[in-house]
Amino acid sequence: MQPNYRRLMGLIKMRSGKKLIALIIVACLFLLLKSNVFAATDGIYILSETTYSWDGTDASRLNNPTPDYDYSHGDENRITYTLPWPFTFYGQSFTQITVDTNGNVWFGANGNANSFNLPTTGPVISAWNNDLSSLYQGGVFVQHKTNPERVVIEWQAETYSDEGSFSPNIFEVVLSPNGSMRVDYKVFSAINSADFGSGISKNDGSHYLNLTASVAPVYNVAGRSFAITGAPRVLNLVFAGTGNGFITIAPAGTVCNTNCTSTFPSGTQLTLSPAAASYSLFTRWQNGLCAGTGVCLLTLNADTTETALFDYDAAHQVSIGGTATTYYSTIQAAYNAAAHGDVIKLWATTYTESLVCNRPLEVTFQGGYDSGFTSIIGELILNGSLSILDGVVIADGLRIR
Repeated sequence: MQPNYRRLMGLIKMRSGKKLIALIIVACLFLLLKSNVFAATDGIYILSETTYSWDGTDASRLNNPTPDYDYSHGDENRITYTLPWPFTFYGQSFTQITVDTNGNVWFGANGNANSFNLPTTGPVISAWNNDLSSLYQGGVFVQHKTNPERVVIEWQAETYSDEGSFSPNIFEVVLSPNGSMRVDYKVFSAINSADFGSGISKNDGSHYLNLTASVAPVYNVAGRSFAITGAPRVLNLVFAGTGNGFITIAPAGTVCNTNCTSTFPSGTQLTLSPAAASYSLFTRWQNGLCAGTGVCLLTLNADTTETALFDYDAAHQVSIGGTATTYYSTIQAAYNAAAHGDVIKLWATTYTESLVCNRPLEVTFQGGYDSGFTSIIGELILNGSLSILDGVVIADGLRIR
């Protein structure tokens, strides 16, 4: 049996040799790719590597500045650029950025620094934390692009130590309206390189992401891109009150009619639109960031619980038509106010009361209406008793339980 077994295995290896080699190559490539996969978080943002991409700008010193394009060059220079839309960075909304020639994007201050301590500096996106210069060539270029919406900040710079040696380094930061960021590193040709800790920082010593420490000095990551996205945040919707309704969450398009939970990247701007169900009213938002009785615009920077209060619309559950419609909260109140020949309209829902009819007149109870009293869609259930002591009562679409 042993010789036959060996011959069989040899035959399998011969016939499957090419497939085995291919499988080994695929496995090796998988392990290689897997070794480059990482994710770091500061609890607010997540830093991860993504497929290499390059947007670029016009990158021209000859173009005149416009609201969509601006630039600067030299050593220790900067420009302030007004964004086409608010950008949320570490929970704060900004409409302007300051971009310097040292590879940094600053928020909320006219920043211009280099070789700084990342955790205690900012708020900043430091694409390359080093002393850079574009005195002889290049510069920093900012351009608004569309389809999709984004703002691209591109640097073409030398290190200060290499100034005048024509050793360009090209990299960029891409900002998106949803608060996400991407850093792309295209080319590095520096002779004298340093990296003092590139990444992002809130400037509180606790919330920062150090790309240099997580991956490598950025001058060693040419041809790679890194995404910075908001860490997942949880939105809890709680339904309260005696009525029913719906909440539509945009941009997700989710519709909830009972307690629900959704997860979004930090900084996501949400629109919560309430709509009452039949026979109900949206009363108000309570116990959260949302307030009032209308649509809620919410920026989700932390786990959030919002409570929507829907109440049964008892004040409009009984109607007497005519030249003017009058509403009542109980059948008895409507009967007491009715004139001879009136039709008392009732919803297709349950009424809990005991009705006493003791007036010398004729009235009709018409049950089963929709909430607008325009169409009959079912029947009324009277959870109680009906006593007729005088007059004439016509009951249609009414069932006594």
